[in-house]
Amino acid sequence: MRVPLVVAALLAAPASPVAAQEVDSALARVERLVVAGDRATARGVVDSLVAVLPVDDRRLGDVLYWRGASASNAADAERDYLRVTVEHPFVSRAPDALMALAQLEFARGDRAAARRRYDRLLRDYPSGRHVPRASLLAGRLAIEEGDAASGCATLAVARAHVPPTDVELGNQFDYYLGQCSRLPPAQPVTQPAAPPTGGAGTAPATAPSQQYSVQVAAYSARRDATALATRLKARGFDVRVVGTRAPFRVRIGQYDTRADAVSALGRIERSGVKGIVVEAER
Repeated sequence: MRVPLVVAALLAAPASPVAAQEVDSALARVERLVVAGDRATARGVVDSLVAVLPVDDRRLGDVLYWRGASASNAADAERDYLRVTVEHPFVSRAPDALMALAQLEFARGDRAAARRRYDRLLRDYPSGRHVPRASLLAGRLAIEEGDAASGCATLAVARAHVPPTDVELGNQFDYYLGQCSRLPPAQPVTQPAAPPTGGAGTAPATAPSQQYSVQVAAYSARRDATALATRLKARGFDVRVVGTRAPFRVRIGQYDTRADAVSALGRIERSGVKGIVVEAER
């Protein structure tokens, strides 16, 4: 295999800093090779990049993603995608790595793991081009697992974000939303009779075991999350920053049911703020 000139130059002087433009140029070539189906040549380029980049280089995450995309087997691909999501969660390709992991898990029949991966993708990266397709797959898996309430809510929220030009994706959403419309309404849970007020044995009211929020952003730096929260608070939103370490998530409200959160999301989005329904922190 002939080594590309840009990679040969990098290998010739490994002790010197690697210019971002050189890495970007090599990765652009890798992407073209992967799309063209020449995974062997692409793998050689990314292996060369891994050899010269320091382990703490922020560009290493994108390089590992393309090494996974050019892998010759699923095990190697999964190993690199996992490294991206764990060690480099803020690189541009981290959402793509999560999508790829979910697809690998789905392909080997681990549907529960795939659903958890899609849910994490939507929770940690609530905006971007991956959201419509990840929402479709998360909603579909939830419905097929018998959790129609969550699945239908996910589909209903994300349908508006499907680009009008993506007719096929829109049709898939409409198919599953059509199933949602034919499902019987959820039966209310019968509550036990309330004990008499006052006297011994009266139990205090308890909050629901799980609440929901609308997540509007996630940042690697707390100052960015705080800045957004401050702007939203000035507009009257009940907003908070969640997390003691990155990612710092910006969330609005705490609702007792997912349906309440979905309704709130509709009002929030009508004010120009995009978001997604997530389980609130306990």
